[in-house]
Amino acid sequence: MLSKKIIYIALLASTLLFASVVLEQVLKYYQENTLMQHPEAIQSLTLRANDGSKDAAFLLATAYKEGKLGQQDVSKAMFWYKKAAKMGDEDAMLMLGWLYYKGSATLMVDEEKARYWFSKASEKGLDEALEMLDLLENG
Repeated sequence: MLSKKIIYIALLASTLLFASVVLEQVLKYYQENTLMQHPEAIQSLTLRANDGSKDAAFLLATAYKEGKLGQQDVSKAMFWYKKAAKMGDEDAMLMLGWLYYKGSATLMVDEEKARYWFSKASEKGLDEALEMLDLLENG
């Protein structure tokens, strides 16, 4: 019984370590602006995001928002930011608030949704979110 538990812990640790290494490599490609040249990294990032990695979902969202995966795609960015936010990522909550606050060519400004996401981020302790809430309230 103990050996099964040790094997499970070892497998879990190696999986977490591998996930960390994958995210580091993807982040390197992102920073070097070569992410599109590595479809295996994009696929791995997407798998991690779908498996519950809020960091992977946030990075994927930002890559779409910044046009690192081709043309800028705000709707895909919103999808992945929402996924990360639902996993508790406060930076994703802040970004959702910001995107709704600023709007884009494909996203209408929505102060109510901006306020919602800034509130969620402020509950997580982000001072920037509190500042944005104050700006929404006091202009």
